[in-house]
Amino acid sequence: MAQEQSGQSADQRGGSRRGQRLTQILAIVVLLAVFGFIFPKIASYSAAWDYVRAMSSGWLLTLIGVTALNLFTGWWFITTCLPGLSLPRAAAVNLSSTAVANTVPGGGAIALGVTWSMTSAWGFSTEEFTLYTLVSGLWSQFAKFGTPAVALLALSAVGRPSGQLVAATIIGTGVFLAALGAVVWALHSENFMAVLGRFAQRAATRVMSWFHRPGPKDLEQSFLEFKHLAANLIRTRGWLMSLSTLTSDLTGWFVQIACLRAVGVTAQMVSWEKSFAGYALIRLLTTIPITPGGLGVTEVGLTAYLAAGLGTADTNRVAAAILLTRALTFIVPIPFGAINYTVWRWLRRKDASPAATPPADAESERLMQAGVEGDPPKE
Repeated sequence: MAQEQSGQSADQRGGSRRGQRLTQILAIVVLLAVFGFIFPKIASYSAAWDYVRAMSSGWLLTLIGVTALNLFTGWWFITTCLPGLSLPRAAAVNLSSTAVANTVPGGGAIALGVTWSMTSAWGFSTEEFTLYTLVSGLWSQFAKFGTPAVALLALSAVGRPSGQLVAATIIGTGVFLAALGAVVWALHSENFMAVLGRFAQRAATRVMSWFHRPGPKDLEQSFLEFKHLAANLIRTRGWLMSLSTLTSDLTGWFVQIACLRAVGVTAQMVSWEKSFAGYALIRLLTTIPITPGGLGVTEVGLTAYLAAGLGTADTNRVAAAILLTRALTFIVPIPFGAINYTVWRWLRRKDASPAATPPADAESERLMQAGVEGDPPKE
């Protein structure tokens, strides 16, 4: 029986590794196809680079400012979802996890581990981390599905929205309302959470038996307690989380519209309404995790949508703006995050080393000397 369970767990681990490799291979194939074949048929890399180099110093400073604002609002959103986390630590968590998520195919799980290792080192419990992960993930997805509806309202007020945006709004709003209804129902249903807890108990016990370990205890009660924690967080901070999510979403679009204007894409070429609609559509599309951060899909999709009907030169300008936007929002956090996490790990090892704390004898001697000299030992 034990050999059968061991063989079953080995097969499952092997299947998981094969699935990860297939995901990575698919992502690499998509990236090569997009940037090697598809994108060059839409615009010229060299022409796009020429437009970027021709930017004025004023626009360069503006782009630095909106990029910093976009990062800041993302950090603020994290602090609203995890009470007690300071803004500098939210920045450290966000940059470090983003560096992983943006460079590794399927890196979301690894990024989650990075976030857990940092927050747990700062004293946050498993329950707090789990609640943060669930709530921040839900609110981020709500934003992606809800942004097309906001874009539709904005475009309806100033002009005629496109058919694509209307269709995306119907799909996004439907998913958004269904997901929101499920969350509200789950947070108000004791029976649902109890059933979910019992199911998780059986599943966890079965998985742990493959490794000859006992399963967790009282998951049903843990799920009920978690429900109350989540309900309390949403009741007390729901409005703040929603505001920070909306702000973070809008500043992401600010970077895009600033890049368009910086490389010479005028309002006659691409209006702010069309830019916002494209931003909303592509965010909805990238909910399907084909590549890390929607890399490749975003560049081709946005360039093709915004440059529709434009000539070659204007299309190259749009391509320059989109590539610059992605560099500022996707690439910039990577080196900062890698450096941040490396330094954090080094400091953690340094603090944990035996040399970081004085030996017991030396400490006793110091306290005795302080007593002899009449100085009270410092607390």
